[in-house]
Amino acid sequence: MKIVTEKAVYVQKHDIAYLTHMRLSIPASIFLKVFGNGMVIIDDRNRYEFEKFEDPKEIEFFKGLDWIVDYQSVKDLSEEEIIKLGQGIAQAKNEIAQKFNAMSEVEREENLDMVTQCELLDFKMYTLRDILWFQQGHLKMTLPEGFDYPEKAIPPKESGIQKIMRKIFPKRKN
Repeated sequence: MKIVTEKAVYVQKHDIAYLTHMRLSIPASIFLKVFGNGMVIIDDRNRYEFEKFEDPKEIEFFKGLDWIVDYQSVKDLSEEEIIKLGQGIAQAKNEIAQKFNAMSEVEREENLDMVTQCELLDFKMYTLRDILWFQQGHLKMTLPEGFDYPEKAIPPKESGIQKIMRKIFPKRKN
């Protein structure tokens, strides 16, 4: 996820790690800022932390990556709106996959970037899931200073197991 302002862009560490994992071109200044001090481990403890980039070239680079979801554009969407966005992503991925699958072996070799496009759309879908979980309170994330949390938190839905457990172990009245 990214947060874009006029003077900076904040990008979560797992988005930056995914950039390198997918072997996408990345400006050297970004790579050095994140990985310049040697090995960096990005795991569940720090994956949702934001890195700040202030260089105008870095800001433009991240603005151009539409597979990294912009927090400001989705933070106050309803669950239905997020699902609709996800359905649009799934449709776009399916269209790419259908075109790719209809190609000959030679054409597929020439259009391997279509596979990458599908993988990036998957990543975008996972980010939408994370935003939904964040709104519901299932995922904890600290936003950079000065940014608002979602206005309307979606109450988490009780799962079937939770309902059964509540029936088996009702709250005691003191």
